[in-house]
Amino acid sequence: MKFKTSIDYIYGLFLAVILVLLLLDLGSYGLAETSEARYAEIGREMFLSGDYLNPKLLEIFHFHKPPITYYLTALGYKLFGITEFGARFFLQVAILLQLLFVYGISNLLFQNKRISLLSGLIYFSMPLVLISSRNLTTDAYLTTFILASIYCWQYYTQKGTLSFLYLFYSAIGLALLTKGPVALVFITVYIVTYKLVFKTKTRLSMHAVLGICICIAIGASWYILVMIENPKLWTYFVEKQLLSRINSDSFNRGKPFWYYIPILIGLLLPWLIGSLFNFRLKLKALAKLGKEEQVLFYSSLVLLLIFSLFKTKLILYILPVFWMLALIIATRLYTSTSKTRKYINGTYLILLGVILVSILGCWYFKPVFIKIPITTSLLAFSVILIVCAFFYVIQIHDVLKTAFLAALFNLVLLVISPSILKNNSALINSTKELTRFINLKSDGADKTIVIDDYLLSSIPFYTGEYPITLKNKHNTTAREVQFQNDSQWQENLWDEKDSLTLLKLTALAKKKNTYLLARKKRGLSKPISHLAELFKNKKVSSKWIMYYND
Repeated sequence: MKFKTSIDYIYGLFLAVILVLLLLDLGSYGLAETSEARYAEIGREMFLSGDYLNPKLLEIFHFHKPPITYYLTALGYKLFGITEFGARFFLQVAILLQLLFVYGISNLLFQNKRISLLSGLIYFSMPLVLISSRNLTTDAYLTTFILASIYCWQYYTQKGTLSFLYLFYSAIGLALLTKGPVALVFITVYIVTYKLVFKTKTRLSMHAVLGICICIAIGASWYILVMIENPKLWTYFVEKQLLSRINSDSFNRGKPFWYYIPILIGLLLPWLIGSLFNFRLKLKALAKLGKEEQVLFYSSLVLLLIFSLFKTKLILYILPVFWMLALIIATRLYTSTSKTRKYINGTYLILLGVILVSILGCWYFKPVFIKIPITTSLLAFSVILIVCAFFYVIQIHDVLKTAFLAALFNLVLLVISPSILKNNSALINSTKELTRFINLKSDGADKTIVIDDYLLSSIPFYTGEYPITLKNKHNTTAREVQFQNDSQWQENLWDEKDSLTLLKLTALAKKKNTYLLARKKRGLSKPISHLAELFKNKKVSSKWIMYYND
């Protein structure tokens, strides 16, 4: 077997193992509130209603995001049923595609299969990639389409294959249908940087014009269709969903300018420790970087600066930057010294030790904030032991050995995280255990679930019943009802300050199978605090207080 083929074979085997482990126990833990539960529920309502144009959350129009994520979630339900596995399945496919595109882009840039293999392994080692696979949001899908578009553009630029130019524009269109215009920022910055570094000219051909038309047709299709039905959405999309996310504290996600700096340091810790020992990423060495590395470095730097300037920030917003960092690290690791690799290896082994000691310690001492059963402890011990043994036994080049250790670190987290999450619903703010109690108590009978000043999107996913959300001060209950066609939404969204609401709640509190949920840290809101005395039973969990009549 030729060396070139063997690298492809090794990477293919690695991807096969990763896919199996990505799917392992994927549906064993509950949906996380609020983001994951929101996407899962919108996909569920879309799947059940057959309305694939107008996304709804708890039967109220929800136009925050374009629909690709909802479509893929609904398709997961079609294939696997309305389960957590069905909701998350295509996220795992997205991660697998990302790993393929990272490998492909690296090979196009550097024409080196070893660096490509390193790039894929290092990209998988990024904790943010693992986080995006465990939590249903738009970010993993967006990153996949961004990588697809850049791969197609790079392939067309270097090889001139016309079909890849059209695939490039089609992928951009799908990215726009996933998270809107923000996708253009990542793609544009990379392409402009590439052209500046390589000093290539931009030529607008007839094929490029047709490609742009395809991109617009795909990317704007949903927006046009929903705005035809409701012209007011134009202002909403531009002002509320675009401009407010850039320059205001949109949806209480405003963060300081430096927000991403400690996150990057934490997520890149092992590689940063290596850089202290001749890892060749110091500022004075920038001029010696190859042009391909300069493109990646300056693109990632510009993107991080842009997203730091945006007022609204979340950790997964910068996920599409990490493939660039992975390729930079791969090229530096490829020419690194044994001393550099020694420190990186040592860091990962220490981190594995910390994880093992933490899990065993939590199992033995049983702290109140986390539950670690003996099965989780044995699993963690076994997996980490196997990984360490593999690292010391495997006979490959030290460079590949370091990259494999980094990937195996994330593999350990991938294997043990479902066991931890399913035993600690409170850590991810899941209602799975709470709703299981409600379902058992009601025993199939009609039930009424009322939630005090908080939006719990997962309630109908687990109970089949739409809850009554009481609106007071919390931002999640400030639903956007201006696009509703009728007043039916008022049946499940009540204003606590309305006197009629208080009368209806008083009547409900006296009925059987009524469940009133309040956040433990706040208790019942003042306008309805008197209702606690009307319920016969009370159940307190780590995050919720539930009053009920059985």
